[in-house]
Amino acid sequence: QFGVGLAAEVVGSPGPICPSVANCILGSGGGLVVRVGWRPVDRWYVGGAYEVSKQDPNQLYRLGILQQLRGEGRRYFPTGRETSPFVLVGAGASGYGDEWRVDTWGINATLGGGLEVELGAAVVAVSVAYRPMYFQGWSDTSGIPHDAGVAHFLSLEVSIEAQDQL
Repeated sequence: QFGVGLAAEVVGSPGPICPSVANCILGSGGGLVVRVGWRPVDRWYVGGAYEVSKQDPNQLYRLGILQQLRGEGRRYFPTGRETSPFVLVGAGASGYGDEWRVDTWGINATLGGGLEVELGAAVVAVSVAYRPMYFQGWSDTSGIPHDAGVAHFLSLEVSIEAQDQL
């Protein structure tokens, strides 16, 4: 199973990265996600995803880019129809910086759920997930220090995926 999607990463709390929410270097944003995985039976999916999103850095960066590489698992609950709800879990690594540089990095986790709708050989999946990300402390391009800590995100993703039997 493989596919692409659109993702929105909404910052619930930047944590200690920003002392105040106003003019935070890590704001909400959106981007693309590419996913590939294996679905041995109707109930299980195991795979990986690479997501890149342009975040709002409040003019502290020219182009704030958040990159994520995650391992993911889904547990589906087949309904006997074209729709199947699922629970999503995952873990991986994140990097954030200006113009594709990685100025800080850390680990992330994912917990969420969604709904998959079959459209023949393709499926459309809509998911919502809570994603905490730990980032190491760093200084941005203007020399402003940012403390290490956990930033909290709410992710919304809409993707189209193809199922291909081996």
